[in-house]
Amino acid sequence: MKKGHFWSYIIVILGFMVAFVGNYPQFQLSPLSYIIIPQLNLSASQFSSIFSASMIPGILLSLISGLLCDKFGVKKCISFAGVVACMGIVLRLWSTTYETLLICMLLSGVGATFLNSNIGKLLSKWFPPEKMGVMAGLVLAGTPTAQIIGMSTTAYIPSVRSAYIIAALLSIIVAVLWIVFAKEESVSSAALKKESVQKEEPAQTLGENLRIVLTHPAIWCIGISLMFMLGSIIALSSFLPLALQNANGLSVQSASGVAAFVMIGSLVGTILGPILCEKSGNMKLFICICGIIAGLGTAFSWRLPSGFLMLSGMFITGFASNAIIPIMMSLPIRLKGIGFERGGTAGGVVATIQLLGAVIIPTYIIVPIAGNNYSIFLILAGVSAVICGFIALGLPNSKSRS
Repeated sequence: MKKGHFWSYIIVILGFMVAFVGNYPQFQLSPLSYIIIPQLNLSASQFSSIFSASMIPGILLSLISGLLCDKFGVKKCISFAGVVACMGIVLRLWSTTYETLLICMLLSGVGATFLNSNIGKLLSKWFPPEKMGVMAGLVLAGTPTAQIIGMSTTAYIPSVRSAYIIAALLSIIVAVLWIVFAKEESVSSAALKKESVQKEEPAQTLGENLRIVLTHPAIWCIGISLMFMLGSIIALSSFLPLALQNANGLSVQSASGVAAFVMIGSLVGTILGPILCEKSGNMKLFICICGIIAGLGTAFSWRLPSGFLMLSGMFITGFASNAIIPIMMSLPIRLKGIGFERGGTAGGVVATIQLLGAVIIPTYIIVPIAGNNYSIFLILAGVSAVICGFIALGLPNSKSRS
């Protein structure tokens, strides 16, 4: 099978679908919160924990998923994880308490966790290094697509049960499609394995794989850089509507409409960012510039005059924030000393670090400093994005493994 064969793009489509169903159930919850909260007698903190529960597997299982995929193969592991996630999404139909819904949402994030941690390893089997960032962007576009569709359409579904049924059916269909059509090997993966064996002695044990990955400075550079960017993104998405309402005097509907432009920019940035980076010829500079733009947009675009200027600022902010994510998530597999053999482990380490940033930076760093001052809060979130850009200057700047 030659590189660029149509089956390569089937893998990308399947990956997109896994990313979509891994996030869609979460973003159904916000529009249904006015029903779910009184129906299950939830407090605000309980609903918040349910909403964020699908991210917890990413923190707990990303490293494990990488180790398992390096040991047993990407298709088998994502198939198993997809079935687990599917069980959680289906069982939501019978979740009538806080505890049962929380468990279901925890399970729903397992499939996306395995995909995100191993996206570089998956794509390296089908695409040459220079195309991996672009293809990772197409796969990861499933996440903002799920966010946009979930947030914008769920309110029109007649009941919570109907919404849960739609998500359950989609998850079953995607799990079956992945198990039936996803392939493990291609000519490109065989060539990469051969190159890895020739150039470096692959680790024979999971522990040795982990030791090599954890002592690789570029892995920490990627993980910490993404940690600051994800912290910035979560901070912005969490508090932007409130800031627009309380500081700018926008209505709930207007604030939601403005925030939607960040989501749209995120989707476009996820797809086009890797393409623009490839054309720029300087990955480190591109990421640094995106970090600066994202930081300035996060800190100040919400203060622009309402209308075209504010909406443009929101779009650019979302674009720049998310443009770098697929580039960096596909990078570990291309690093010398990592390669195909340790790609899953490296992806798991990176995913764990970046998700810790999503929890720690907004909740335990920015909030205690900013308090209820939205201006300071979003400036600090912007600083986090700028830090991401400057840390990325320490990355190797190569279009191939280096």
